[in-house]
Amino acid sequence: MSISALGYVVIEARDLKAWAEYGRNILGAEVNEKNGALELRIDERAWRLRVEEGPLDDLKVIGFETTTPATFADVLATLDALNVEYTKDAMLAKARGVVELATFVDPAGVKIEVFYGATQLFQKPFISPVGVQGFVTGDQGLGHIVIAVKDDVEYQAFWTKLGFKLSDYIEFIPAPGLHAKVTFMHCNTRHHSLAFASVPSPKRIVHLMVQTHCLDDVGLALDRVKKAGVPVAWDIGRHTNDHMTSFYMLTPSKWEFEYGWGARVIDDATWTVERHDSMSIWGHELKINPEDRAHG
Repeated sequence: MSISALGYVVIEARDLKAWAEYGRNILGAEVNEKNGALELRIDERAWRLRVEEGPLDDLKVIGFETTTPATFADVLATLDALNVEYTKDAMLAKARGVVELATFVDPAGVKIEVFYGATQLFQKPFISPVGVQGFVTGDQGLGHIVIAVKDDVEYQAFWTKLGFKLSDYIEFIPAPGLHAKVTFMHCNTRHHSLAFASVPSPKRIVHLMVQTHCLDDVGLALDRVKKAGVPVAWDIGRHTNDHMTSFYMLTPSKWEFEYGWGARVIDDATWTVERHDSMSIWGHELKINPEDRAHG
């Protein structure tokens, strides 16, 4: 595959101070200020989540990674074949801390940055300020992101041409009167790096997920969330498709952040695409209705 992982995510937020507290004390990330923005670090990378000040309180950029100059060129060649305009940006690459980068807009109107050669900080090991024992990243990338799109069929076709493969679908009723079909796609052994659904949403991002190495770190995070009064969107449970044990909380920007452990991985040689009619084997009790979430 040309795209190898979800490399990073850039969001725009009104309250950087709240995000700094949330990043350190709830997520357990190292938070650094750079050029008026926040960069959250959870592994050997210089950063994985960047929070820039602005009115959106929503997704701004998805950064997808390639492994080499050759695979980077392959992605650009595919974009050429699809007649998708892109811009190679040396100044932005330097600002992001990568060797080479190009930007384009996908069919859902999401700004995408594709890159290779991200800055590694092996000389400065990541140490969580709240004692998280580590996050599953490496070849699996940052985690996964779920977004709302207008046309899920078109969106799936586009990312398939860029090397993503279908993992499975979930069709369920997340709230009374709302039917959702969620499509899950992978670009490495992580069950999904990208998921999307054609659903009404006040924001482009539905949620972002990080995965811990230790189940206890999920429970400890849930304790921190409840003690700090952070709203829980979906209580702890285990998913049907990737088998992850997780819970969902609201961020300071009022979209959801999933904190999980124990997801199964994909071997393309043996994987079978499935359809599920429930998001969870157990748990994941809905705590905040979509209408309440939309209005903060």
